[in-house]
Amino acid sequence: MDFTITWPKPGVKGAKPKPAIVLCCLSHEYFSKPLQQSGVQPVLMTNQLMYPGAFVLHDALEAWIYGKVGDDLRTAAARAYARNQRISLKAALGVFSTE
Repeated sequence: MDFTITWPKPGVKGAKPKPAIVLCCLSHEYFSKPLQQSGVQPVLMTNQLMYPGAFVLHDALEAWIYGKVGDDLRTAAARAYARNQRISLKAALGVFSTE
């Protein structure tokens, strides 16, 4: 990233972290640590360069609404990405992480 962000300080001590999805190229590398330091729990991030289409967010949020977390959330996003990009599910799974 070409700029510096001043991240907010964590909220109330002992409060449950707010979940976040960050879809952009290499979001895990750029955003995971600052989000966690701000009291936010990343639930879906990316490990590679990728096209962050709304179809990924749609399927990830749909899975999230139905209580899916962790690998199930990652798989929902990867399935959507694999369909759109015409790649294998295995390749698409490598794009996403849940931490």
